Amino acid sequence: MENLGVIIGVAVAVAVAIFFGTRRAAQTQRLQAAAIGMVVAGVAAAAAMYGFKAVHDGGGDDALAVDQAMTSARALPMVGVVLDDVPGAQDRLRDALREELRQPTTQGPSRPLKLMSELRTTHIVPALKAADEASAAAAIDARAALLKALQDSDLVVCKEFAVTGIQRSDKLDATGQKLMSDLLAALEKAYRSGRAAKAAGTPAPAVATDSEVRALLAEAGFQPADFEKLGRLARLPNGEACDLALKVNDAPQKVPADRRGALMRYLLTVQ
Repeated sequence: MENLGVIIGVAVAVAVAIFFGTRRAAQTQRLQAAAIGMVVAGVAAAAAMYGFKAVHDGGGDDALAVDQAMTSARALPMVGVVLDDVPGAQDRLRDALREELRQPTTQGPSRPLKLMSELRTTHIVPALKAADEASAAAAIDARAALLKALQDSDLVVCKEFAVTGIQRSDKLDATGQKLMSDLLAALEKAYRSGRAAKAAGTPAPAVATDSEVRALLAEAGFQPADFEKLGRLARLPNGEACDLALKVNDAPQKVPADRRGALMRYLLTVQ
């Protein structure tokens, strides 16, 4: 399928906003981060949902819609390996798509998105937290490359990437689609690294805590005004939101080397 819907959220800036404001506000922002800060969770669900909607709306039968949606999802870097790794995941995604077709969700996340959110929590996040520093850095760099390209070419989509994730990859030009693919491939490499480390019983590497991240961002040059903006990222002008997302993403390069890996793993796995 040519027009493949992909959701992959940076949403790091929104997630980091949980540290600021009142306790009540922090709890609200954490829920927001959990909802939209999915680095990978929505990829397969969105790819599948958009693919199967295209087939179904075009007059295809239900079985064909589900089959082609599954093919679209599995073709994405990172997604196929997760569906292969988790016993029963492919059947569960297929069932979720079939049920969504029969009775579309009218409130809240769709069935496929709920499933992929579960897989993110139980399989993707633990593996990314165990990723080696080189593969974590490559994923952060790949995300920066896409953000910078969008900053130059389309500030609207750049802010969308920062706030909710790119809803439709057909909004991207050829360069953007290549960089999106590179990002997914980098995430897959980090995932494989962490999965292998966990299987080998390697001691878990450091992952920054919420309070540590606030201090690290300050070390990276964040000022009170930056922290205030993090709490209202979605309301910022497109250019400011894009700049702030890049500033968060670039923060690991501005902290001491011995704490860089912990911050990068946090940014890849914040929930």
